Amino acid sequence: MSSKTSAMPGVYDASITPWVKGMHEALDDRKVTKIVAMKSAQVAWTDGVLLNYMGRRVHQDPCSMIVMFPKAEAAKTFNKTKLVPMIEATNELRGMIDIESRNSPNSTAFYKEYPGGYLRLVGSNAAANVKSDPVPVVCVEEPDDCNTNIDGQGDSITLLEERTKTFAFRKVILGGTPTIDGISRVQSEFKLSDQRRFWVPCPHCGEFQLLEWEHVKWDENPDQRHEVFGQAVPSSARYVCPHCGGIWRDSEKNRAVKRGEWRASAPFN
Repeated sequence: MSSKTSAMPGVYDASITPWVKGMHEALDDRKVTKIVAMKSAQVAWTDGVLLNYMGRRVHQDPCSMIVMFPKAEAAKTFNKTKLVPMIEATNELRGMIDIESRNSPNSTAFYKEYPGGYLRLVGSNAAANVKSDPVPVVCVEEPDDCNTNIDGQGDSITLLEERTKTFAFRKVILGGTPTIDGISRVQSEFKLSDQRRFWVPCPHCGEFQLLEWEHVKWDENPDQRHEVFGQAVPSSARYVCPHCGGIWRDSEKNRAVKRGEWRASAPFN
């Protein structure tokens, strides 16, 4: 973890975001060819999951990979603010990927070469970007924002996924925040999976539950007329267990998620 991008630089520790461990296990499971993460913002997906997996493959199990973003500009930003800082901070990767040389054909904002493969960062708005050579690993950041009819040749995600079909141990990785219910691409992909969710035990009664927004409660001040919050008092917000009514402190939530577990709600396909 780079000091440029993380408040906790140094060797990555999955126990800080315990739900990530199950994602790592799914990515390393050879029976799993497709991983879909329907997520909120700031849950360690990009740093804890995607970058970690890419770095591990480069270092320990090299192959060629493509990561697609909605726009090419997003790919360029990812390279500058996420990928390069990780490479700079990691001795093993710094010795394998050249990021120092200017005008090097082996290292650009959209292309990184290393022993055993290469990494391409592409935008979803040009067919040439996603109809390239076959690769065993493809990743899609924010699927809901990706092009659904690229240059009149079809859906960009489907075209990218086709690049992996000749590999027995392929990985197709999609991660993003859902947009419109019933239309969201990441939601529809998640519904095709075994629909694992992260269940957390209550620190008061021990009952496992999903941490859902409907269980967040807050006070209201009838004399308040805030232009954003209305009568709600944000500082009073707390999570209330639906089983016992216990109020969780933030420290209790942090301890509880360390005992959480992934549970599937549909058959594995």
